[in-house]
Amino acid sequence: MVDQEGISPTSTLHDGSYRATGNWYSSIVVEGDTAVMMHPNGTALDMKLKFGEFGEADPDVAETTSQKFYNIKLSFCFGKEFTELGVVSEDGLRITTKNDIGLSVLDWMSEEEAAALEAKGDPIEDPPGPYKIQPDILGKFLWITGGAGVGKSTSAQLRSKMHGYVYYEGDCFASCRNPYIPLDVQNPSLAQFLQKPLIGEGLEERREVCKRGNEMFGEMMAGGDYDKVKAEEYYEKMCEDIKRERKRIGGDWSIAGVTFGQELRNFIRSKLGPDLVFVVLNMEMEDLKERIRIRHIREEGTVDILMSISRLCEAATEDEENAVNVMITNEMSKEDVISKILDKLNL
Repeated sequence: MVDQEGISPTSTLHDGSYRATGNWYSSIVVEGDTAVMMHPNGTALDMKLKFGEFGEADPDVAETTSQKFYNIKLSFCFGKEFTELGVVSEDGLRITTKNDIGLSVLDWMSEEEAAALEAKGDPIEDPPGPYKIQPDILGKFLWITGGAGVGKSTSAQLRSKMHGYVYYEGDCFASCRNPYIPLDVQNPSLAQFLQKPLIGEGLEERREVCKRGNEMFGEMMAGGDYDKVKAEEYYEKMCEDIKRERKRIGGDWSIAGVTFGQELRNFIRSKLGPDLVFVVLNMEMEDLKERIRIRHIREEGTVDILMSISRLCEAATEDEENAVNVMITNEMSKEDVISKILDKLNL
């Protein structure tokens, strides 16, 4: 029961599965004060739940829940410690939080509903997207890369909107989601978390590769270097998917995804062929940190993690074939970046 001041007595959760909407994971399974976070790629992370009063709730959360204060803290570790603050509903069947995507809710599910959620998604062999199927036409082949926050996804999306390119989101491969993000979303980087998970034959094999890839990214988030063996296994599997999808759909292509340096880019070229051109977006580190901080305004820990990965990303070298550098500043618009990319590519 909520009192006149909008403060609810400490609520507890029912044990069981909760469907996540508007978050990067798909569900959690609660048992007492612990939970397991489930991701579409099969990754499972242990989560600790703490009940109490944790300060004033975000205005959107307070308006939605009619409660002024957070009453649950969810903690988990992925490279570094992360926490989410939320409001548990009076009946213990919903958690409401706020993240960079917007409001996020966790709703309790029956066992039947949890099984149905697991079986729901887009087909891994031919995920739907807003593109003309023209397999007889294989056009230009770009991979837009760089550190976190430089504008890889935004540039690939705008290239699609302006020039008809197929935009394949590399981060969606890691999360086993549909890689074809709608062209009308405002922030394609964050919209990837709203993409449907993939289902079908071959998913378990991809999940195993992505789990090991996520271990690599977790090590990097903790300040380590990337593991070459894990990286090559992960990117080889992604290249197989890109090659198959490009053959299925055809047309001009722009892939958005981090590739770190020349050695890994050469490996990717060996899998995708000599027609592939890398567009390497670069920024001064202070400008990049400012940009990431604006995107992740509530999560300073996330800023540090993304910066640690970005520092491992290298510009194209002068002797690197089929690769161009594009220097980005915070004063440039999205259209300015595309114009500079076109200039560099002589298109």
